[in-house]
Amino acid sequence: MNKIYKILAIVICGLSFISVLHAQEQPESLRDRIAKRQQQQQGNTQQNNNGPKVPQLSVRAEMMNDTQTQDLSNATWIREVYRFLDLTKGKNAALYYPVQPIGNQMNFYTMIFKLMGDGNLVAYDWNNGTDLFVDNLKINFGDVLERLEIPYQKNGNAYSYDEFSIPSNEALGYYIKEAWYFDQSNSVLGVKTVAICPVLFRQQYVDGIDFGTSTNQGLKEPQFWIPYENIRPYASRMPIMASDKNNVMNKTIDDYFRMRLYEGEIYKTTNMENKFLNQIYTTPESLKEAQNKIEGELKEFDKELWIVNDSINQVQSGNTKSTKKSNYKAPKTKKAKSTSAISYSARDRR
Repeated sequence: MNKIYKILAIVICGLSFISVLHAQEQPESLRDRIAKRQQQQQGNTQQNNNGPKVPQLSVRAEMMNDTQTQDLSNATWIREVYRFLDLTKGKNAALYYPVQPIGNQMNFYTMIFKLMGDGNLVAYDWNNGTDLFVDNLKINFGDVLERLEIPYQKNGNAYSYDEFSIPSNEALGYYIKEAWYFDQSNSVLGVKTVAICPVLFRQQYVDGIDFGTSTNQGLKEPQFWIPYENIRPYASRMPIMASDKNNVMNKTIDDYFRMRLYEGEIYKTTNMENKFLNQIYTTPESLKEAQNKIEGELKEFDKELWIVNDSINQVQSGNTKSTKKSNYKAPKTKKAKSTSAISYSARDRR
């Protein structure tokens, strides 16, 4: 009997050991990987004190992000347009306020800055205006802090700095890249925000003298390119007030870009020579005329998508001609007179 018990104990131990090995060999699911990464991010963010945090993505939100991506792989027509958004004008101010965080609400630049500091967002070099998302153009957030002269401490992949040193008040503009596309598979003409570049207008003082530019806003410094798809999951969770006439924050930053609530002048279109419009059109009049022409072409493209068959045009033109040539008038028919001038109800007929 003792031998039997020993054999059973050995078999049970062996089976449990095999089950453990099998569990370790199974690949992690997407949900497990996302949960593990969120735990690591929470551990990093607890080590620094950079003020209000950008809300972390839930597992469900991150999994749904892939389903909301505008896929351009089936597009049969694409035209890429670059715009400059001046946050001091009109509707664009929604991206500028609040300058300092209020609770968990913050402006667009502060959100970008905090995401980069927590290691949740990768940015790429300005590269003289050419947006290339390759590894050798990735920028280090520590270099950004040093360029902006912000003291910091690094804890693992996270950076610790003074929240009030974020130059959100100087983020007065954005370069954005749009892709106007036509998807033949579902006959949709859409506009996708591809990339975003914050632009700081920095004031430089030497011996009390302001060496700003003629814009009276400061020296224009493009910062870095960010693929919008990387920041969209966070932008869809950040509410904004899109109008002074309605103080209800019923829209998010992602709604702001998807609905194209901004206003921006075109400064470049993708071309083989990679030239800016002001390099091609050297006078203000010709530049404005070129910008208006491009805007008109984008709006008119939707009308040019649908071509009416010539045979249908011929049939329609033939019908109109035949109706014009025909002088035949149908005789007027007299209305039949009622045989009885008195009507009775059902009660009267009893």
